[in-house]
Amino acid sequence: MGNDNNIKRTENKGLTSIQGGWRIELINIILAAIIGTAAFLMIYGITPLDPTSDSWIMAGYDEPDIIQHYSGWIAFRNSEWAFPIGLAKDMAIEEGTFVSYTDSIPWVAILFKAVRKLLPGTFQYFGLYALFCYILQAVAAFKILFYKTNNQSYSFLGIVLFVFAPILLERSFRHTALGSQWLILFAIYVWMRNRNAYRVKNYVVFLILLVLAIGIHPYFLPMIAVFMLLTVIEDCLKKKYISIVWFIISLLITYGAGCLIGVLGTGIETSRWGYGIYSMNLNAVLNPTSCGKYTWSSLFKIHPQILGNYDGFNYIGAGVFTGILIVAVILMIFGRKKEITAWIQRNTPAILLMICCTIFAVSNVVTFNDRILLEIELPVFLSELCGIFRASSRIFYPVYYCIFLTVIITIWKYRNKLNMRNVYLLLGMICIIQLFDIHNCIVEKHHRMDANYYYTSILDDEALNDIFKNNKYVLLDRSTGDNRSLAVAALKNNDKLYYSVANSGNYWKTSEEAARIINTIKDNGQIGSNVIVTSRPEILNQYLMYKDIGYYKLDENYYVGNINSSNYLISKDVNEVYAADFTDDNWTNGISNSNNNELLFNNTKYNNMMLTNAKRLFLGEKQYEIINMVSDSDWIHIYLDKDASACSYPSALSVDKE
Repeated sequence: MGNDNNIKRTENKGLTSIQGGWRIELINIILAAIIGTAAFLMIYGITPLDPTSDSWIMAGYDEPDIIQHYSGWIAFRNSEWAFPIGLAKDMAIEEGTFVSYTDSIPWVAILFKAVRKLLPGTFQYFGLYALFCYILQAVAAFKILFYKTNNQSYSFLGIVLFVFAPILLERSFRHTALGSQWLILFAIYVWMRNRNAYRVKNYVVFLILLVLAIGIHPYFLPMIAVFMLLTVIEDCLKKKYISIVWFIISLLITYGAGCLIGVLGTGIETSRWGYGIYSMNLNAVLNPTSCGKYTWSSLFKIHPQILGNYDGFNYIGAGVFTGILIVAVILMIFGRKKEITAWIQRNTPAILLMICCTIFAVSNVVTFNDRILLEIELPVFLSELCGIFRASSRIFYPVYYCIFLTVIITIWKYRNKLNMRNVYLLLGMICIIQLFDIHNCIVEKHHRMDANYYYTSILDDEALNDIFKNNKYVLLDRSTGDNRSLAVAALKNNDKLYYSVANSGNYWKTSEEAARIINTIKDNGQIGSNVIVTSRPEILNQYLMYKDIGYYKLDENYYVGNINSSNYLISKDVNEVYAADFTDDNWTNGISNSNNNELLFNNTKYNNMMLTNAKRLFLGEKQYEIINMVSDSDWIHIYLDKDASACSYPSALSVDKE
């Protein structure tokens, strides 16, 4: 930007607008970083910045997905290095899973895994990374605004809207990786700079952003690619056709980076069902509602949604909405038709691409409030292609930030008509309205974080930690509990998982091997160093028929293991059976619909042992005589002497053989 002596000053009654040497630029960056840090601390406080504290994560702030992200990091940290380097072999151990698919911010996970020997036993980086995102959000916003206005004061004031952008607050700690919205802002900045002066280094920066995106969250790829494509189009209009080559090279290198960490090229299907479900409602920009149930607006009311629109939060805030109205009035009063037409012509490619982003975000299922206005059936190949980015509402983020920038920059553009004092007053008013609008949300987020610091989770259970510590593997046998929290507890004790909590992948080999191990244990009682987790008492009994197997109950789960591995595992004499948890046209919870005296049981070794030669069943004090027993390979049919409707699943039935 020149040397320290080459200082350009413009009209400014606050801080002097300066375009000069690297020292000034560094000071600007530091000041912007301070604003980003202040915003983060105002919203979340210092609780998440302690890397050895994970109680707030285990509380599921803002929703349980962050527990999934944390478990992916621990599994990756525990695993030996492999290729692709993002492979976490200790989760779904027959195949492993990829840290990309647990949304654990792969590049950050790889960085910290490289120094894992220096890390404390409990270590989470999500708080520090979120702070990093707020800082870069502020820096990127400043660089754009200062580039367009060359005014420090105005640019610093404009930062406020970006560090308190509702979509940033909504994604931070809900999907922490998606809080990396600075990637979008830097892409916009590079595009703007290249419009005025073609530079090869601009494409190098785009490449860096793309590579970062593939290892932070792939949803940022199309958001960055939009502005890179705009840059290519505009360069080609200037006959700079070499830009096409840079674009292709950048995509190829990004693909290679994706293969390196395992997000691409592993054979895992990247397309998933849900495009058209997790879409953006047409009311999204003015609808202050999200998963966390925060009070997003003090001025706008909440509108209904439908399908998966809850993921389509794109509320712009009352302040920015006011800014849009102000810009409309300014253009009506001061705007010249010729000037506006020239702006539209110059920005036609950008406008068209923003429209495309919006259409994709809205999807083929157009919704408004709680109604479906239009549903277009897509060809299978197109539906699968769109399914790569099934949570399509996120693709509106570039449009969202372009709206913010258009408001701020347009007001500045008409500073000579409005005078500088009014320009500051207008932007200041917009910021004040925006902060007032979301102030309850800020307070609620801060209080929730403070409260979650004291949250007690299964990580604090001494017995469960002892059980995991003295065993090696964890398997699920019809567990309906929180398997993400379970994964964290097991992995923190260096156990390996025969299941995955990742978003993508089938893990058939892991499932088949887990089923084989479970069936073998049920058949011979040799449980070894395995811990079986189940929520079903009838399944628990299939293990407790063996004298060397005990259990520990915590919340809704039974933890089954070798009774000699932990003093917390207890044995139990069992004589209970449960009707099959089976319902179809002929059966209701294990009771025949045509004969209420007939009970259906799964044909397991345990049920066979208990029911063969049994004389009667008891439900509490009530007695049922067994008239007959008929078995096949899958089921055991028991015929009783009276109506057995009360014996349906999940009633515990005692067996009497005498």
